[in-house]
Amino acid sequence: MKVKLVLLSTILFCVSLIAEESKLLPAGSAAPTFSLPSLDGDRVSLRVFCGDTLLKPHINNVRHMVILSFWATYCKPCQKEIPELVKFAEKHRNDSIKVFCISIDKEGASIVSPFVKENGFDIPVLLDPYQKTAERYGVKSLPALFVIDQFGKICYAATGYNESESLDKKLDQIISDIRKGHTVEAAVAGESVAVEKNVKEKKIPAKARWDAVVKVECGEPVNKVAERLGVSPEEVRSWYADLKNAAISLWPEDSVK
Repeated sequence: MKVKLVLLSTILFCVSLIAEESKLLPAGSAAPTFSLPSLDGDRVSLRVFCGDTLLKPHINNVRHMVILSFWATYCKPCQKEIPELVKFAEKHRNDSIKVFCISIDKEGASIVSPFVKENGFDIPVLLDPYQKTAERYGVKSLPALFVIDQFGKICYAATGYNESESLDKKLDQIISDIRKGHTVEAAVAGESVAVEKNVKEKKIPAKARWDAVVKVECGEPVNKVAERLGVSPEEVRSWYADLKNAAISLWPEDSVK
């Protein structure tokens, strides 16, 4: 009985952790403003590039789309994502699109600067050593990617890195959708520092399935959760039922006294 209670507690604890991780600021939200130091010694403000009113029109009077990637030097998936972002930024350098990589390393420039130079990451890097900006964006795992439109609205938000798809093509599609007036939502994108990657069943990562169960438990419509993941509502219901049945099986009625 004690073993079953421990297992049940573990399941519930895992659900609570996943619920915490699911707080990534979603598409449709206003992007929290920030002013962060860069490795170049300047300060960069989001509102200089996007928003209803640009902060310093004498410096920049053209609204940009902004791509933010939260990362850290210890994050292996981040090290795979950043080179793709570098290529994307170079390709769109004349397209009113800004790409910033925001490091959450607590050591700040002392560790980030040599790491960036060693890896040849030619991209603007901002420093968030106290993780206040990451917290405002709901970042709980890395990498975390946000695409913000010209008026400061988050149009895409996702965690993780998926080696099986081209980030360049995905971002191009997202940018195209934004220009058409669409808002793009995303669940977990793939490998991250906090998530197991190699779950092959229907190519839906374990973290994404757990997130889906938590969202349904919290009252989000099954159809909406399923659509976001590209699966059927029945698939999501089966994940929910599997977890529920597993929990119930650990605490049979005849064990209650």
